Amino acid sequence: MVMHFDALWYPPLMAVASTKRRTTVTLPVATLRSAKRLANRRKVHLNVIMNEALEEGLRQQLAVERAEDFVERMGRAFAGLTEEELLMVNGIYLTGKK
Repeated sequence: MVMHFDALWYPPLMAVASTKRRTTVTLPVATLRSAKRLANRRKVHLNVIMNEALEEGLRQQLAVERAEDFVERMGRAFAGLTEEELLMVNGIYLTGKK
């Protein structure tokens, strides 16, 4: 028996790589209860609520890390400046004493 396959044919699971993976998380009972209530109110699946919450939490954490990194880099960049030079960098210009 000879089988012929079209060169453009792909098995369904191979055609599109999934961008999602299953995992197990352990949550406090109150957190899970709140998430389920929110899902019921919004009439969506629990995984929608969990994905949104996790994405938002990660987005906030990354923003904090970027801000901390910026402050650290600025500190290193201006570490050798005098107090007067730092004031000038900050836009505060000192006038000479009379």
